[in-house]
Amino acid sequence: MEPLVRARTLQGFGALVADLGEQPEAILERAGLDIGVLNRTDEWIPFRSVLIAYESAALATHCADFGIRLSGRRDLSFLGPLVLIFKYSSDLEHGFASCMKYITAHTTGYTPVLEVKGSAASWQLSMDDTLRAHADQWIEESLLTAIKLVRVLLGARYVPQAVNCRHAKTEGTDYERSFGAPIRFKAPFDGIILNREDLKSRNPIDDQQVHRFLLDYLDSRVLRADEDVAAAVRSLLPKLIPTGKFSVNVVADQLCVHSRTLQRRLKVAGLSYAELLDECRARMARDYLLTSNLPMGNLAYMLGYADQSAFNHAFRRWYRMTPRQWCAEHREWRTTGAQWRSNAHRA
Repeated sequence: MEPLVRARTLQGFGALVADLGEQPEAILERAGLDIGVLNRTDEWIPFRSVLIAYESAALATHCADFGIRLSGRRDLSFLGPLVLIFKYSSDLEHGFASCMKYITAHTTGYTPVLEVKGSAASWQLSMDDTLRAHADQWIEESLLTAIKLVRVLLGARYVPQAVNCRHAKTEGTDYERSFGAPIRFKAPFDGIILNREDLKSRNPIDDQQVHRFLLDYLDSRVLRADEDVAAAVRSLLPKLIPTGKFSVNVVADQLCVHSRTLQRRLKVAGLSYAELLDECRARMARDYLLTSNLPMGNLAYMLGYADQSAFNHAFRRWYRMTPRQWCAEHREWRTTGAQWRSNAHRA
């Protein structure tokens, strides 16, 4: 499955390339992207293409510190709700934990890892080696972004103990000035090193009410790495089907993942979107027939069928009888349900 990232990760890219005297269209095209992607910020695009675009821009502009310069030209808004989670977390450790939990709302290209050993802690950016081979510029930009995130909680003057990069040093780049911390090249991982005590530093603007609101929002919108994907889809479909907009792309968008990511995770669980949709329609049809007197044609339309005959065909497949036969067989249940609804309404 191809790793993806939100197109807003390219915020500031086109302007920087142009200011350095090159055409962003040509560089993006070489990376397999079109210039319009800079304006389609919520679109999912190949993570590899972004890495290649960064590297190509550095070569084309003869700017060895392209990633560092890009970081210096933009704020943290390209991270979407993740930066707000950091801003309102009770402490740095909780901010990191939320980022790890909800990172898939932004990208599936890398995995953030928090490792604590002795008196030190490290915030690491882990990715597949085939991607890392094209990621030097992206890593440098992202490590500066990580420092900016930490400073949201610990103050603008905060400096980490050290910065690790798996790649070799690029001559002509003033790393010490850019990062304000010792840089270790050819390190075992990409990341920033902090004092363990920093993880527990209280956030001076800690607002748990806002933080809870943000978490509730993300829980309702983001398919987490640890979440039961089938359960998430099953909970959404009954709400979406009556609207007529329930394609796999719509469901994936509601869960803040790419449709291919959603389908891949369903496949791992031994399921498919079509199977879950069919299951949900069968259950909804049965429930509506038990608890309402909705005309068959209206029910077919509500469940997303083009006509009643298509609905009847599906119903036969589900229950081996027509909807009318099923209603006749369950007449007593339908009557009991109608009486219950009537009594509840009067109460």
